[in-house]
Amino acid sequence: MTNGMRRGWGRLTASLAMAGVVGLLAACGGGGGGGDDAGASAVAPATLRVHYQRTGGDYAGWGVYAWHGPTTPSTGWPGSPRFEFGASDGFGRYVDIPVNPSAGRMDFLLNRPTSASEAEKDQECDRVATFAADIATRGQEIWLKQGDCTTYDSAQAASGVNIGHARAMWLSAARLVWPNLPPGGELRLYHAAHGGITVNASGVQGADGFHALSAAALDTALRERFRHLASAPAFALPTLAASEVRSLLKGQLVVARLVQGQVTHATQLQIQGVLDDVYAAQARDQTLGVSFDEAGRPVFRVWAPTARSVELAVVGQPLRTMTEDPGSGVWSHTGEAAWVNNAYYTYRVQVYSRQDGGVVTNTVTDPYAVTLNANSQAAMVARLSDAMFKPAGWDGHAIPPLQAHSDSVIYELHVRDFSANDATVPAAHRGKYTAFAQTGTDGVRHLQALASAGLTHVHLLPTYDLATIPETGCVTPSITSAGATSEAPQATVAATKDDDCFNWGYDPRHYGAPEGSYASDAADGAVRVREFRQMVQALHAHGLRVVLDVVYNHTSGSFLDRIVPGYYYRLNGDGFIERSTCCENTAPEYAMMEKLMIDTLKTWAVEYQVDGFRFDIMGHIPLAAMQAARTAVDAAAGRALLYYGEAWNFGEVANDRQFVQARQAHLRGTGIGSFSDRIRDAIRGGGPFDSGDAVIRRQGFANGRCYDNNALNGSTCTSEQRSELHYQQNLIRLGMAGSVHDFVLNGQLASAYDYGGQPAGYTADPHEVINYAGVHDGETLFDIHQFKLPTTTTAAERARAQVVALGTVLMGQGIPFLHAGDELLRTKSLDRDSYNAGDWFNRIDWSATTNYFGTMGLPSAEKNQAEWDRMRPILSNTNIPPSAADIRATRDAVLDLLRVRRDTTMLRLRSGADVRDCVSFPDAADQRDGLIVMRVTGRKNNGSLCGDGRYANLVVLINAAPTVQTYAVATLAGRSLSLHPVLASGSDSRVREASFASGTGSFTVPGRSVAVFVEPAEAP
Repeated sequence: MTNGMRRGWGRLTASLAMAGVVGLLAACGGGGGGGDDAGASAVAPATLRVHYQRTGGDYAGWGVYAWHGPTTPSTGWPGSPRFEFGASDGFGRYVDIPVNPSAGRMDFLLNRPTSASEAEKDQECDRVATFAADIATRGQEIWLKQGDCTTYDSAQAASGVNIGHARAMWLSAARLVWPNLPPGGELRLYHAAHGGITVNASGVQGADGFHALSAAALDTALRERFRHLASAPAFALPTLAASEVRSLLKGQLVVARLVQGQVTHATQLQIQGVLDDVYAAQARDQTLGVSFDEAGRPVFRVWAPTARSVELAVVGQPLRTMTEDPGSGVWSHTGEAAWVNNAYYTYRVQVYSRQDGGVVTNTVTDPYAVTLNANSQAAMVARLSDAMFKPAGWDGHAIPPLQAHSDSVIYELHVRDFSANDATVPAAHRGKYTAFAQTGTDGVRHLQALASAGLTHVHLLPTYDLATIPETGCVTPSITSAGATSEAPQATVAATKDDDCFNWGYDPRHYGAPEGSYASDAADGAVRVREFRQMVQALHAHGLRVVLDVVYNHTSGSFLDRIVPGYYYRLNGDGFIERSTCCENTAPEYAMMEKLMIDTLKTWAVEYQVDGFRFDIMGHIPLAAMQAARTAVDAAAGRALLYYGEAWNFGEVANDRQFVQARQAHLRGTGIGSFSDRIRDAIRGGGPFDSGDAVIRRQGFANGRCYDNNALNGSTCTSEQRSELHYQQNLIRLGMAGSVHDFVLNGQLASAYDYGGQPAGYTADPHEVINYAGVHDGETLFDIHQFKLPTTTTAAERARAQVVALGTVLMGQGIPFLHAGDELLRTKSLDRDSYNAGDWFNRIDWSATTNYFGTMGLPSAEKNQAEWDRMRPILSNTNIPPSAADIRATRDAVLDLLRVRRDTTMLRLRSGADVRDCVSFPDAADQRDGLIVMRVTGRKNNGSLCGDGRYANLVVLINAAPTVQTYAVATLAGRSLSLHPVLASGSDSRVREASFASGTGSFTVPGRSVAVFVEPAEAP
């Protein structure tokens, strides 16, 4: 993911998460019109006035997206036109929308743009306003409320007595809060074991009873834990026995405010806090899922504290009643030894569900499942230590050594991408885990070459059990190239995108089980485990460690709510699930979601011997949870693993609103790495959310800013463009210094340099930053260059620009990160989001013969149609498609740079102190367009070594410009530096022309080249 929303509109399908509430609160029609809000003008004929109330008063950007009913319906996304709430009244804000009365109704939703192509929605419901018979002559009004899918026909109807929301939060056994509640009145907590509570102004019906509440304060611990609620009106419950609290939590709960006997406000409760308060201390230590007793019998445990009953359903067996431990809320049952490695099971959970409006019985799979049958219908009673789950030689197989995390070089790869397009892989293994264990295939040979040169880790896109790929019967559409700008291929892909065998996989279903579509037999739970281990073992044998991409910030659908409704997901102020990540946001700030994260990470580390984890949208996870995970998982694995992630700061948790986030600003000194958007944007130019001409105009360091302007930027570099380039170059320098916060550049701390209001330097040690120029999100590195480079640039020079970008990442301090195929000029036909674009747009040719540019057609309409007109001339430009020679030259140049990096730890310094004492940029105060010069000395001023001190001096020169550049470093005059031996005998004949003149200390570097010079270390 990029820093922000990723798959927003394409993944936001209507009426899913809120289906139960929508059914309970069926939207009314329009109705007559006219309100009594002071100051509002009369409604015009053929106009629908839409009133909107947000509890926090945050109306900026919110508006109506209406695709049916207005005289000018909304189209595109986030929408044009959008009808923003601009006028104020006593209810909140409103907007007048001219409508076509003959349409009969307006179909709409409420949204707020978060970028040029993404938006958040107020609930997952498509709203309806049925037009009144006289709307053409009198107009009409409707009233809407944040988090409430109902369409009201009057302000009175939209008053506070609707209980379709949950605006009060029960934080501990003794305290609850109700934000924005007016002072005064009498508060009561009503309860009903079976549900059925209804509320109107005259009172509460259907409750079993109530407890009177009294105004109170939150203690320091609660104010800190629930910092976003610290100032909310707080109330004390009467002292209740622990058993009574537990009993209340199993039914419906409604808080009502009464004034002179009349109900003025009522709401249901959010119960995450009190569940932790009552159960977490004992539940945290429980072994959930399936474990085995001394007799070898399986013991089933599931945490379901609000359940009324839980039954174990073993396929082919009668239901077994499970027993609850009241202290932990864990239900358990000891099964039969004969089930082990044979049987499959589910749970039947009877539970009150606020969303469903009553007691329901849900058949669910185990969140702690370690493997399943096809399409995740049932979990297997699996003992992973048994031989049937292991490939030959699994136990005790060698894991590639790694002296320090700074030695890491990471390669991001999708399991299916690795082999689906590789004809040298036997057909039965294409797209499967087992492809990694084949010998002599193009893909395996390529990985071996990378590992031999210095690659250390393969980062696999999600491989846990996914929700979106059919594990049996998935299809691979037949597509024929129809020209560079044909719309036909993407249309074919779109027609089968939900039934084909491809998806990135950021839609978790079972966090601790391997995905079945990558196994040769998804129906047999043992196969996916054995073949996953075979893949890990093969990669280890190639000298490559394995990193898993994990997604603990959201799930695809709210399936965990079927076990403990209202617990596992982060809720907004109205009690509905937040979706700022793209999908249903999980809540790892609560104990049992954190436990699910840590326990399943331990499963991967121990049972599959993986070597690290990349955390999707890590900034939505508490820092404390990440630190706890690192400590626990390393202890379980018996070794230090690699942890890094997307530490972006956005959404409902931004700026630590709800907890201290695992975001860039807080990771310094933790040993947890984060992706650097600073160096990424400086190398590529612009940002991940650019659209329109900005994608072309905003050139970067590697694709021509100032030194090789494209047509939109003019033939001459302006002072403003030069200033921007030099700013980009400084961001790159700081990135190549490992983003160490107290590194000094031009007399200024790295943390004092600005990047969009954030410090450019933010790490303590270089291994805490992941430097990259391309990743699965956004356009590939090759594709973004084609938008920005001058149209006349030759294919060979375009390939060299790719090496410049990758070399900038590989030659700096910090951990380099490569997107699979970038060293082969990988293209996705300019697609900015290929998450569901099928094999066609995600192909890699490991033979280095073609990159397919100009043969795939236009990328998917879903994510790219607005840019098609800008893409057509690029896709048709005959200067762009590289030859096989261009691709192989790029690959070989990258291999050479990997060898240079591997040669000395001077390019892999261990600490921030080492970077401060050993690294400098001689050209920082005298910048040249398109040139960066980095020097690493072999010894510090105190005489101690810089890294291994292999060289007295190491100088990296990156010349992004197309012409030769010369730069003199006066302090190196008289020294004996020469081109690094790897490059001097390497594949790139142009780089071999680079030279050093000792008399003047001058380096000469050919255009679009990365050159490294070294001076032999002096004898000690």
